[in-house]
Amino acid sequence: MPKQYTITPLSELSLRSDFMFGQVMRSEEICKLFLEALLGIKIQRIEFIDRQKDLGDSYEYHGIRLDVYLKDDKGTVFNVEIQADREDALPKRVRFYQSAIDRGELPKGADYTNLSESYIIFICDFDYFHIGKAVGERVSFLKGTDVPYEDGSHVFFLNSRYTEGNASKPILEFLDLIRTNDMDKPYETPLGQKTRERIQEVRSDKALEVSYMTYAQKMMDERRIGYMDGLEEGMEKGVEKGIEKGIEKGIEKAIIALRGVLDPAVIAERFTMSVDQVMDILGQK
Repeated sequence: MPKQYTITPLSELSLRSDFMFGQVMRSEEICKLFLEALLGIKIQRIEFIDRQKDLGDSYEYHGIRLDVYLKDDKGTVFNVEIQADREDALPKRVRFYQSAIDRGELPKGADYTNLSESYIIFICDFDYFHIGKAVGERVSFLKGTDVPYEDGSHVFFLNSRYTEGNASKPILEFLDLIRTNDMDKPYETPLGQKTRERIQEVRSDKALEVSYMTYAQKMMDERRIGYMDGLEEGMEKGVEKGIEKGIEKGIEKAIIALRGVLDPAVIAERFTMSVDQVMDILGQK
């Protein structure tokens, strides 16, 4: 039976949704509050490069879409992603995103020393590293030393299922909104309050209905195509295995039929097998 896919109504979307996350983080005020609270920096101005920029259009890569992609007034690049479902190879995905971002930031023929400082931030609705912390930062050192390896790239993993709140209150409230989807909780920080308000605005925005349904239908079609491709590949592999099994059975029957007619050594030579394999089939070992 074909797998059934359904579209969640806009009025019920949570911050875990790519679409809702993009709409919320498209707010310059919310995005600045989030980055400042997480990184402990001050940002004067931000510029959104593209919402869900498709890097696959520009490079010979697998097409990837960035949820939130922006620069600040100093030229620092930020990529913020929401990850609702567990993914086994998340660090490699980060590496892939980093290489795509670097190529996008560096014009052809430009010197690599012109690469911008960059931050990739994955907000996960699960504890990928099983450490319980709300925030994990990638830090690199030369082996056997306390000498930091710094290339201007920074990676953060946020965990909405934290048990240890090692982050500022604004970030913890933001993560709580992802985990609980609680619109009635009295959030105390500007980030928590404004994020909740923006979610409610998006849910009731009739003008967004058409664009959301178009987006959701496209995503559903992609999942359905991926499912059908996987099913077809699985069936092909099953048929191949069936043929292999059939050939094996046919060879065994042919060898058994030659019992007493040809010497096992001759049978082995005819079927390109060892004498021991033939003897096993004949049950004479």
